[in-house]
Parts: sequence; C-alpha cells; structure tokens
Amino acid sequence: MPAQLAVGASLVLMSAVLAVGASRFPAEKGFTVLGAHVYPYAVAVFLGIVGVSISLQAAGLRSPADVSDGITGAIPGGKAGALWVTAGLTICALLIAHIGFVLAAALLFACSAQGFGSRHPARNLAIGIALALPVYWLFTIGLGVSLPPLVNAWI
Repeated sequence: MPAQLAVGASLVLMSAVLAVGASRFPAEKGFTVLGAHVYPYAVAVFLGIVGVSISLQAAGLRSPADVSDGITGAIPGGKAGALWVTAGLTICALLIAHIGFVLAAALLFACSAQGFGSRHPARNLAIGIALALPVYWLFTIGLGVSLPPLVNAWI
C-alpha cells in the first residue's frame, strides 16, 4: 500500500525534524522539574515508533493487530463517528474550566473512542482518566504549566 507507506515515512520524517528541533532547546531546567526539550523528544520517539510500525505493516513485514475486542467489524467513522468526535471536542471546550482538565480530556477520549467504534463507554472513560492524569501531572509539576485543576467547583 503506497499511501500507507507514505504516511509511515512522513511520520518518521516528522519525528526526525521534531528531534532536531528539540535538540536546539536549552538544557537548563529553570523553574521546572524537566527541561523544555523533554516533551518534544517524547513526542518525536512516539511518532517514530508509530511511523516505523505503519511502514512495516505497509511493507507486509508486520500484520495488523487484532482489534476485535470491543470494536465493531465495520470500518469506523462516517457521519455518526464524526458527530461523536465533534461532540467530544465541544464538550471538552465548554466544560474544561468547570470540571477540570482531567475529566474534560477523559470525556473527549470516551467520545472519540465511541466515534471510532468502541462500545464500552465506561472502560473508555476509565482509560481517558488514566491517560489524562499523567499528562496533567507532567504539565503542572514537570513543566510548571497551569492547567485547569483536577476538579473545579461550580462556584
């Protein structure tokens, strides 16, 4: 699949460009626990892994993972999927100041997973919380970036 191979190669290239850019960040930490270069490097590594994986799959050297657990057999998406993802983005934007970053991001993840075919909303919400908590801690503690609190009262 040439298109899939092009996507994989593009992700690897973006990973390399991001890593070069991150190498130019100053190494001093300043008032944060981690330096500013840590997060771009982490994203570069993630993009590189995904790009290599997609490229290997496109070249036929790796078979697609079995994703039948909780995912419908049809290709996800369409109008219903787009509506779920759009609803998640809208909910997140409207409620982040009221319910906090973690819950808003978890709702976004759950709605997006629903839009991509998952039929386990409670599990998706739990996964969303599990993914959002470390992000919240890394940004607030690691970088000193102020995100909306874990839970914000409706005052």
